[in-house]
Amino acid sequence: RKKKRKKPWKTLNKNHIMTMPNKLWEFDIKYGFIHGENRFFFILLFVDVFSRKVVGNYVGSSCKAGDLTFTLNKAIISEELSAEHDLIIRSDNGSQMSSIVFYEYLEKLERKLIHEFIPPSTPNKNAHVESFFSILELEFIQTHYFKTLVEAYEKTHKFINFYNERRIHS
Repeated sequence: RKKKRKKPWKTLNKNHIMTMPNKLWEFDIKYGFIHGENRFFFILLFVDVFSRKVVGNYVGSSCKAGDLTFTLNKAIISEELSAEHDLIIRSDNGSQMSSIVFYEYLEKLERKLIHEFIPPSTPNKNAHVESFFSILELEFIQTHYFKTLVEAYEKTHKFINFYNERRIHS
């Protein structure tokens, strides 16, 4: 029997104390249903742990590693993070998050960015993004009937803007 080798980029998460925004982002993927087209759509989100703000999002008919790299890059640019800024991103062990494409993208970044993975079957270690997904499910996905992907895209972005700008956070 051969021993299973651990992937070199798998760093388990640690407990961090956040004192300012843009130090730790959690991210994950959720799906919704488009009734008019009888198919699913996917939502990828990056949530800042300190401010609970959605700093980056993607909505589409699929969610691959390329979409993940694009969304992370867009979030870093929108938050105006410099190369000297320390940032930790945390996710579960999903196929997109542990893909070679995403790992190579992180290696090419000229910044101090650490990608932490939560242990399997412990969603509480990614609690802030899971909490947002709970709000998204109860207040948005269950209350809307989507006819097209375009409609799902537009309404999802409106809800995220409402969440970031007007909704009271705990």
